[in-house]
Amino acid sequence: MPTVSEALAQIATELRFEDLPPEVVAKAKLHVLDTLGVALAAARLDFGAAARQVAEDFGGPPTCSVIGSPRRLPGVWAAFVNGVLAHGLDYDDTHAESVVHVNATVTPAALAACEEANAGGRTFLTAVALGMEANIRLGLVAPGAFHDRGFHPTGVCGAYASALVAGKVASFDAAALANALGLAGSQASGTMEFLTDGTWSKRLHAGWAAHGGLVAARLAAAGYTGPRATLEGRFGLYRSHLGAVDVDLSVLTRGWHKQWHLLETSLKPYPCCHMTHAFIDCAAALQQAHRFRLDSIERIECFIHPREVPVVCEPQAGKHDPQTDYDAKFSLPYCVASMLVRGHVELDDFTETAIRESPVLALAHRIVYRDDPQNDYPLHFGGWMRVHLRGGKVVEHREPINRGHADKPLSDEAVREKFRANAKTVLSEGKIEQVVDAIGALDHLPTIDSLTQPLRGGNS
Repeated sequence: MPTVSEALAQIATELRFEDLPPEVVAKAKLHVLDTLGVALAAARLDFGAAARQVAEDFGGPPTCSVIGSPRRLPGVWAAFVNGVLAHGLDYDDTHAESVVHVNATVTPAALAACEEANAGGRTFLTAVALGMEANIRLGLVAPGAFHDRGFHPTGVCGAYASALVAGKVASFDAAALANALGLAGSQASGTMEFLTDGTWSKRLHAGWAAHGGLVAARLAAAGYTGPRATLEGRFGLYRSHLGAVDVDLSVLTRGWHKQWHLLETSLKPYPCCHMTHAFIDCAAALQQAHRFRLDSIERIECFIHPREVPVVCEPQAGKHDPQTDYDAKFSLPYCVASMLVRGHVELDDFTETAIRESPVLALAHRIVYRDDPQNDYPLHFGGWMRVHLRGGKVVEHREPINRGHADKPLSDEAVREKFRANAKTVLSEGKIEQVVDAIGALDHLPTIDSLTQPLRGGNS
């Protein structure tokens, strides 16, 4: 009787590009484009520079591209830096029910693995689709439970997904791929403690998962063995990380080729925690409908699912007065106040100067939360807002489905415009369009060089 990871490895080895439905290929392309744009927007920021410098200091053969930089790095370190960049702005895609940031690990792992193997676009897309689907299913085994225990599933699930990606590109057989999964289990990590002080550790998680998956695959290729029951064993992932929580491991292997959960993945319209987005849209809708003045607001009540409260509502002091950009990105009061005061929530609203602007903070202090157990989290990250105005008038609005969710998607053109807006901080207009064209033609590219070359910027 095969273990769950052996069964998953067998599925992965058998998957072919021809097995991917057209809508899966289109979805993978769109999410790769979005991921690359977010990484480009982060390439010139301090956390990106720090990650790149550390990786360069380790040295090694410069075989793979670093997004937004003419310098190349060994594959494992290129995947690390690109993962940090892809997740560093909290602007990357999310599968709502599994609560996993999907492509911040998968795309960097696939880029590095394909560059090292000189693989083509179909191999890249097959690996991306495999990694996306596996990443999501790993989270769907116990939806939201990693967050409840203080683990960040993007780092935890992403290590396994990245190992599958690397092994698939390298044409591993099922036995080698099962070893890679077992070894990835010892690198599946990332805690939510960054929420306490807004420091940078969350940005590390996607990069380390991509790095760890590639390292696991390299070890497996060298004959290094890993535990076969890495997922369901007595010390496997779900028991070690979640304790006695009931899980449905059949989700990992059931219905491949028939149900592609990756089609449910959401794209972000705002560069902050997904759990704030519906409330931002509530604020915009109420302001447009009622045209109230900010000084007429007595208080704002945000009704939110109790399981989301520790992420974006508590501790209240930190959420009302964020001390760092990451504090602000995970502050429901700050994000709502930014929309009402500024009329937008954009990357520039999370700079060191912006998060200290007194009109925004003054309004944030008048925003409170209330539990809404009827919210269908984690199926959607919905929002319900009630604004109490001076004189006793009360107005309210609900957004049960967060915009960008598969049930309320952004248009393909909106995603391309998001990419262009993010990429223009690093790339020329010509290179931006080269990337867009290369993504569109991926399934016809003999190698992915025409994608990675413009991503490096400069004259490379």
